[in-house]
Amino acid sequence: MMKKQKKFYQLKSGRLWKDSITIGFAIFGVVSAILGVLGVSFAGISDNIWIILLATIASLVFSYLVAAVWQWWRIRDSVTLKIRGIKVTVRQGDIFKEKEWKVIGVDDTFSISEDDSIISHSSLHGKLIKRLKENGEIEAFKTAIAKDNRKVSLGCVKTYNDYILLALTKLNSDNEAHTDNSKYESILRKMWQELGRIYSGKPIYLPILGDGITRFDGVSEKPSPFDLIKCMLCTLKTSNIQIKAPITIVIYDRINEINLYNLKGLDTL
Repeated sequence: MMKKQKKFYQLKSGRLWKDSITIGFAIFGVVSAILGVLGVSFAGISDNIWIILLATIASLVFSYLVAAVWQWWRIRDSVTLKIRGIKVTVRQGDIFKEKEWKVIGVDDTFSISEDDSIISHSSLHGKLIKRLKENGEIEAFKTAIAKDNRKVSLGCVKTYNDYILLALTKLNSDNEAHTDNSKYESILRKMWQELGRIYSGKPIYLPILGDGITRFDGVSEKPSPFDLIKCMLCTLKTSNIQIKAPITIVIYDRINEINLYNLKGLDTL
């Protein structure tokens, strides 16, 4: 079951509080102008300069807090960016409940095994295999994958119904999915090219690629969900693809670890 989002986590964004300063001053200026037209001013509150000063500071602080809450309210559930003219939304959800194209990361052999030691049942790949089995579609799925006999490399995709299977990792001798930072970026660039080739005008939904059981070699700590999303967005921005359909990155249960507001501005990188 999807975990309940901790919406107030977004208030931890330093960028949100910084951006709210300008908006807070704007709110204060507008309110002051309206009060001036109505003949009301802080000087009319008292003849004591300190009371007037405190009232002015309190009004500024209140305007700042209103601005911060307004900024938070706009991105508490999702954030939408424009990346090279492409509408990209990052929000919570279950990718299997989405319509149209759904990207699922798999290994480069497009394994279909139901053995948990090969394909973890907790991974999206494993959950897809389980759904196909329950719906009696395993054989049709195997046929569709085998029919596409192109040479497979990391970043390539194969399709089945409204699923796009992305060759995201290689399995080692222990059936562990591995990649590294440089390969990850290269895979994403290849993926965007592949999606631009096959999307046929339909919306595209992706998970946070690499956030599951994928192991990143050469680093002491696996990239955070925020870092992975940032890399996905940055490689999209630097790609040459022209996609005329919205793209959505669907976060299943780790949205409370991601400052959505901090993703704002990535479209201008």
